[in-house]
Amino acid sequence: MIKPPVLKLTLRQPNSEAARMTLEGEKITMGRSADCTLPIRDRFLSRHHAEFLFQNGAWHIHDCGSANGTFLNGTRLESIERLREGDIVMLGDSELQIGGAVESTPRFSVDDSNSGLSIAIPIKQIGDITDTHREAGAEGLRILNRLAMELIEDRPMSELFDFIVERVMHLMSPSRCALALLNPDSKSFQSVYMRCRSDSDSQDLTISRTLLEEVVVKKNVLSFNDVSQNENLAMAKSIIGQSIRSALCAPLIVGDSVLGVLYLDYLLTQRTITEPDVRLVAQISRVAAAKLETTRLREESHIKAKMEEELRTAYVIQSRLLPSRPPEVEGYRLAGVNRPVRTVSGDYYDFVVRPDGRIYFIIGDVSGKGITAALVMASLATAFGIFTKDDPTPAGLLRSINQTLAPKTAPSKFVTVFAGMLDPKTGVVNFANAGHTPPLVLRAGTVDVLDTTDMVVGLFPQAQYRDQSTRLGPGDALLMFTDGVIEAENPTGDEMGHAPVCVAAARWHAQDAATVIDRLEKFVLDFTASTPLGDDLTILALSRSSS
Repeated sequence: MIKPPVLKLTLRQPNSEAARMTLEGEKITMGRSADCTLPIRDRFLSRHHAEFLFQNGAWHIHDCGSANGTFLNGTRLESIERLREGDIVMLGDSELQIGGAVESTPRFSVDDSNSGLSIAIPIKQIGDITDTHREAGAEGLRILNRLAMELIEDRPMSELFDFIVERVMHLMSPSRCALALLNPDSKSFQSVYMRCRSDSDSQDLTISRTLLEEVVVKKNVLSFNDVSQNENLAMAKSIIGQSIRSALCAPLIVGDSVLGVLYLDYLLTQRTITEPDVRLVAQISRVAAAKLETTRLREESHIKAKMEEELRTAYVIQSRLLPSRPPEVEGYRLAGVNRPVRTVSGDYYDFVVRPDGRIYFIIGDVSGKGITAALVMASLATAFGIFTKDDPTPAGLLRSINQTLAPKTAPSKFVTVFAGMLDPKTGVVNFANAGHTPPLVLRAGTVDVLDTTDMVVGLFPQAQYRDQSTRLGPGDALLMFTDGVIEAENPTGDEMGHAPVCVAAARWHAQDAATVIDRLEKFVLDFTASTPLGDDLTILALSRSSS
């Protein structure tokens, strides 16, 4: 049976750095559930969303019946599809790039050869600089002091890796030196920074899985010497095949976490690595890891501050897209509320009063959160303001909005929309629903659920929508809300659901729109108790007076 090759990919998510990873096995599952091979924190993924399958000598992608679908190079998966180098897989707000983009040059790979060790010292047993001075002599202390002084200067993270490797090359004079950062699984490398003393030296390194576990799991600093003379090491093809005379490998530790490894070796040089050498390199790895961590924290702080400023600006702009106050219509009350879980929201609602007195209203929910969803929301707001000027039917309004957004949004970005038009003279509400949470009509003694819906907006330009209608009698109200209401969770993780809202809303007949919204909002917050909302909460209501 052919062993599946490792699957290399890059995971990209909004407001996060790209994560490069290497995965193994015949089936790799993805989704929100923690028991997936690749758990992904993305609320638009199903618990078991999709899977990679190794079949007929190649990797394939399969959607597991997810709610929001899986897209391969912009096309929604309808069957199992073969993957190729460079393919883009979209799941919710997450993007996976297959193959090439993951591969680093140089490579630092892992194999299953069983290599012996000459020296293995737990990092916690490595003494301080005073011990290093005693064991490695004045030269070791001089090397550490020089490196520490050179690392005082702040450098961008993009330059720091290369700088550390170059300094270790200069201070220790190895044939090759590599700084390799681990993937989240701690069993493979996501990025490698290497220098070689000679252009003829290979930039492909291979370390045995046993050695990697010694460094990462046991947190040992390792060395091995003169493999041609060592019977145990002679069995390690990954070492003997590279003509390594001696090598050192130390963990990059911050707190109790291993970020990666510092590796250096001597190929043709007849150098025996001693225990003081091991302790010296361990101290170098400590200094390097500390600098990498402080630089990462500094840059993250700068990025966060800049992002927060941009978000505050975006919030001011977005808040102007929502109505400052509802229109006043004799015999009716309109009201709306938007409670974002982040600074900016992907939810939207609005009203437009036409010259003949008819009132257009809309509520929408963009897939995803953050800036990307807010940008789509802004496009929806602009389209609503433009197309209502032509007095379309609600279905015609949704068609125009969809034809505008679909060609310009990413395959994973779509909008659920409920659009309506009220004739105040008759109380008739014409409406169309594009995949939005079913609104409720609150009548005396009953609640009607408007559950007939059509395709969401933003996926297919040719999607069609149906006009529907209902009538509000005296005291009746139309209650609309985004899925932040029905997907709200209580402290035990149970979702609100649609049915409890219907039961509660039956008691709110003859209340005006603002009161209905207040009661629904309180109903949700009472249900969630101390649990923070997981999604934007937007509610829109239209009520007719009882007289």
